[in-house]
Amino acid sequence: MSKLLELMKTEKLFFDGAMGTLLIEYPEYSGKEPALLNLTHPEIITDIHKKYVDIGCNLITTNTFDVNPEKYENYAEIVRAAIANARAAIDDKEDCFVGLDIGPIGKLMYPMGLLKPEEAYDLFKAMVIAGNDADFIIIETMIDENETREALRAAKENSHLPVFVSNAYNQRGRLLTTGARPADVVAIAEEFGADAIGANCSFGPDKMLPIIEAFKEATDLPVFANPNAGLPEIVDGKPTYNVTPEEFVGHMRGIANLGVTMLGGCCGTTPEYIGLLIQELK
Repeated sequence: MSKLLELMKTEKLFFDGAMGTLLIEYPEYSGKEPALLNLTHPEIITDIHKKYVDIGCNLITTNTFDVNPEKYENYAEIVRAAIANARAAIDDKEDCFVGLDIGPIGKLMYPMGLLKPEEAYDLFKAMVIAGNDADFIIIETMIDENETREALRAAKENSHLPVFVSNAYNQRGRLLTTGARPADVVAIAEEFGADAIGANCSFGPDKMLPIIEAFKEATDLPVFANPNAGLPEIVDGKPTYNVTPEEFVGHMRGIANLGVTMLGGCCGTTPEYIGLLIQELK
């Protein structure tokens, strides 16, 4: 069993926060495709990862959310560079782990769209094989349980790494595309051997609490939560979020009280948010 899976039994672990929210502060970024910065400006990506490592994050996710063979011909090169950038930030810290971040393909799955299950599987398989030097895999922001299934199946059949699965829900507690419930995703996670299940993105931690409650009622799998810093608003041309770090941590305390021991953030959360979260809840 991996060291990460052992630590999950006894320790409270913390994911990092947003990548894009910090990227916009770097002049070199200028709206370029974030994934390509792994190759063109690795020092920027490592610097952002290191901000999270330095405040005590254990679970550092690679800058590969939108990377797949469908979008990037050199996807494998990007993935390898992204893992190396995260490793450089961790600098051999024993309680830090690099997670290969796998997001949705970007096409609707059959029958709602044209992406067939076997095609999705092959795309995810390629990502998993390219990223087998990571410490774990996180499949995140999935909005279709069928795509979740193919990503998880590809990860489990082509890697020995721990695999975490996270979906994005609406405020009624249903997946954004198909309307599936947390219990439906739990069934898939348990069938295909996910090592943890969670929710991310969409909204702040206050709205995520009922979803986490539904997970805790439906499964004995470890549960994690990575909500946004609320909802975004454009101010002076930049997205800002309506939940302060103090409010974020206050609501995350309620999630932690459900027995959730892996906590972090998604869009809008910065080292200020996650640092306060670690300080208050570790």
